[in-house]
Amino acid sequence: MANVLILTASIGNGHNKAAANIYESLSNTGNNVQLVDFLETSSYNMNKFFGNFYKRLIDYKPEIFRLICEIGKNEKLNQVKYILGKINSTIMKRLVLQYQPDIIICTHFFPLAAAAMYKKDYPHKFKLMGVVTDYNIHPVWQIKGVDKYFIAHAALKEQFAVRINKTNIIAAGIPVSTKFNPIKKNKVRNKILIMTSNQSAENMLDIIYIAKKFADILNITFITGNNKDHYNLLQQIFSENKNMVILGYTDKVAIYMKTHDVLITKAGGMTISEAIAAGIPLIMYSPIPGMEEENAQFVNDKYLGIWAHTKNDLEQAIVKLFADNILYENIRKNMLDLHIDGAGSIIKNNILLYIYKKNKVA
Repeated sequence: MANVLILTASIGNGHNKAAANIYESLSNTGNNVQLVDFLETSSYNMNKFFGNFYKRLIDYKPEIFRLICEIGKNEKLNQVKYILGKINSTIMKRLVLQYQPDIIICTHFFPLAAAAMYKKDYPHKFKLMGVVTDYNIHPVWQIKGVDKYFIAHAALKEQFAVRINKTNIIAAGIPVSTKFNPIKKNKVRNKILIMTSNQSAENMLDIIYIAKKFADILNITFITGNNKDHYNLLQQIFSENKNMVILGYTDKVAIYMKTHDVLITKAGGMTISEAIAAGIPLIMYSPIPGMEEENAQFVNDKYLGIWAHTKNDLEQAIVKLFADNILYENIRKNMLDLHIDGAGSIIKNNILLYIYKKNKVA
């Protein structure tokens, strides 16, 4: 038996989902598996701070995300990740003493950098693994001292600049729940799913404008997540329209993806992966500048959906996907071809192989 510590950070929901899916795949393997939100372990409320900071940037200055990403690509400025890792290594020390991990798996670069710096400064031996939850490899993820990386797609291997053996970079896919699996779509397509939880107020007005145009001919379901402002706004506008369904938080996203024909969303890596697994063509609107834009570009390049840059593009993308059967089916085929089935199982099997080898040596 081994002690496995999975660390996430609640900055965006994708990191948490990936961590939870890995936890689920490992929970019945006979090992001691723990899932911890790294930000919640600090002596001050980092979760609340970063959550509010993230939301305010999306609403008022989303272009700052692009600036942060560009700064991160500068080799000298990118060294800040090691400074942050050094600062946070005191939190990591507390976690290591508490859980005595043989393996640490991180789905966010904050705990990954902290674990790498702790590993450098202290003699405790553990295997350190990073699970990248985007369709690009930003330099902040490239950290010396990480033993193994799990990435979304084989094409991303060449983006690694750090000195890590390519055999230790595994294209496992992003670990999504096993609930997301493709089903045969109806020949008559008339359902749009729109996920809005992290859309800015300005972009919400664009989406509402477009939804009104299609309100009488398509069935539209909104999922607003924990964003009560979006939920209340949509209720005020569409409560009398029988073609509109407005939901807040739901744990049935997989069902809605499988029973709808087109998904309109930003370009978070986890949502893209869930859509690919469910086989629902994507329209990406207003991705957060920086990494989400790179996710959107990946989807565009691989013909998995349409990146709508403007309100007019969004309207035209909806028309295309409902009018062009060949385009629609080609996108679904591309999703099926690109999808890595059982990403969580691939990660699990690599971890179990390491545990087996470790026990054999012992």
